[in-house]
Amino acid sequence: MLKKDKSEETLAELIRNARKEKGLSARKLANLLNLSHTEINNIESGYRVKPSIIVLKGIEQYLGIPFSKTAKLAGYSKETIKYGEEEIIVSYEMYDKKIKEFKEQIRYAENIIEIKRHIAMDTEEYFKDIHNYLKNQKNIDKKLLDKADSIERFLSEIQRKYENVYKEK
Repeated sequence: MLKKDKSEETLAELIRNARKEKGLSARKLANLLNLSHTEINNIESGYRVKPSIIVLKGIEQYLGIPFSKTAKLAGYSKETIKYGEEEIIVSYEMYDKKIKEFKEQIRYAENIIEIKRHIAMDTEEYFKDIHNYLKNQKNIDKKLLDKADSIERFLSEIQRKYENVYKEK
């Protein structure tokens, strides 16, 4: 079998070979580029023939393949390649910083949800005792008992909603 000349390498082959030479899995590269591993597989199999400029800039950053080379193989015009090299400065350090900030915000929101879930659980538990006490009283005002029933249903619903959010994580 004849071996292809490096100059005839397709974008898909170039990226796949460079990734393997760097010892990265498709999942690891996808994680670095904030893409799905399916997207990396689509690029490496040739289904995605024209990845976005930002993806190509990331490939330059993480695989060391010059942007101009990948952009040319992807079919970008000379003007776009020049613009991409000179004007689109994708600082992956800045991009990574933003991703880190978003992940921190997600963790913060998850912590807040978890705190509120525990508050809802505690409130529901404490209110059940009050509600049971009211139900056992002989001369209790019906409106008060109806209101207590309504509050207990409301607290149970809040608890279910927090449980659903917790399960979706």
